[in-house]
Amino acid sequence: MVGVSTGLEPYFSFSYFRSGRLGKFIEVKADIVQEYLDANPEADAENLPNWFVAAMELAPEAHADVQCIIQRWIDSSISKTVNAPKGYSVEQVEKVYERLYKGGAKGGTVYVDGSRDTQVLTLKAEENSFEEDKVTKKEKSKQHVVLVDTINELRSTNVTIGSEVGDTCPVCRKGEVKDIGGCNTCTNCNAQLKCGL
Repeated sequence: MVGVSTGLEPYFSFSYFRSGRLGKFIEVKADIVQEYLDANPEADAENLPNWFVAAMELAPEAHADVQCIIQRWIDSSISKTVNAPKGYSVEQVEKVYERLYKGGAKGGTVYVDGSRDTQVLTLKAEENSFEEDKVTKKEKSKQHVVLVDTINELRSTNVTIGSEVGDTCPVCRKGEVKDIGGCNTCTNCNAQLKCGL
């Protein structure tokens, strides 16, 4: 309605590069900036007002908070990406997911900039490369894969979090889910997780 980015996503940037199917990078400039400059000839494209905020200028917590606030008014889950800067640790990502969960989001996605060898959107064309890194087979075999370790840890535990009888409560993570009065209810926080009535 007001010419902003679709959905809850802020503009990735007001000037960025998108990778095309042929491996070339196409510069994209947001129309809203040119419209502002046309309406305000005295304005400087390099020094836009502070209300021009792009995705990477927001803290990941701010992304999560916006999603949680809007989620209160939406019945279904919301597709929203929490953009995190390069070097964001696994522990920091975990805290963002906990923030989403505690804030009432029904889902969430965290993307750490530079976490993949190629990205669809980048701020500079040279930051992205379609060529494989020259890593020897020996070096590849030494690389530690955290995901496999995490899956193995999860398989070795007998705790199941869910809404079925016998599961650990997904709300408080302390109580056990039991059938109480026809509803699957937590013995600790009394959350009714599934009701057959």
